[in-house]
Amino acid sequence: MKHLFFLLTLLCANLFSLQAQNKTAALLITHYGSSDAETRTRTLDVITREAQAAFPHLEVREAYISPIVRKRMARQGVHKDSPLEALLKLRAEGFDTVYVQSTTLIEGGEMASVRHDAASVSQFFRKIEVGNPLLYSTADCRKVISILTDNQPTGQNEAIVYIGHGNQLPSTATYAMLDYMLKADGKNHIHVSTIEGYPDLTATTRQLKASQARKVTLVPLLLVCGNHTKEDIAGTWKDALEKEGYTVSVLMRGLGELRPIRSIFLEHIADMLAD
Repeated sequence: MKHLFFLLTLLCANLFSLQAQNKTAALLITHYGSSDAETRTRTLDVITREAQAAFPHLEVREAYISPIVRKRMARQGVHKDSPLEALLKLRAEGFDTVYVQSTTLIEGGEMASVRHDAASVSQFFRKIEVGNPLLYSTADCRKVISILTDNQPTGQNEAIVYIGHGNQLPSTATYAMLDYMLKADGKNHIHVSTIEGYPDLTATTRQLKASQARKVTLVPLLLVCGNHTKEDIAGTWKDALEKEGYTVSVLMRGLGELRPIRSIFLEHIADMLAD
């Protein structure tokens, strides 16, 4: 109810100025977010900037999904709108068509939140459409596998483990599908696992033992290289595997630092515009 009141107040305040303006459609990029300024610069800011360059006819805005991240940034003196706040502001400014593209990886809880926010204000827009996350279709998964395995040579008894966040929802099966696709392509030395879903550390350790790998490189399957990489991957995972006798290294790089990965998000935006 408070959101409706907020919207009506803004609409009334802008009524006369809106009549004199010819607004165009808008593109809202929704990131989970990061409170690390350096990480944002290398990933999230680049995605938003590339979207602006690729779709100059759209007004491009961004919002952060995570309330925790927004609160941390507020303590740093940096404000980021939530997706709902950004949508309400766009409508109050006269935009009646909005395309929403999330930079989440799978159809998980954050993606559901974005879709819910868009649906909750859809009656105020002529058109509002939400794009798909990075790993939505089998075609998306194959593209990502191709990107991740390009120029990834390994020596004898070496393995690579890509580690995503994961969840306790059906969508965590996306990571199992990636792992299965790799094995089906004969890439038995490359594995996909998760921090909070499945496959997990135990399952992946079994795969490593079966492959007789001795050296392991852990790579974040995360958009940004943040706390999960530093604490879970470079911490918990690395320690556990070293106790099993493996020589372990960690590639401190987020997926958002890879241009081909960012291009998939742009493709999803283009798909929305083509509908």
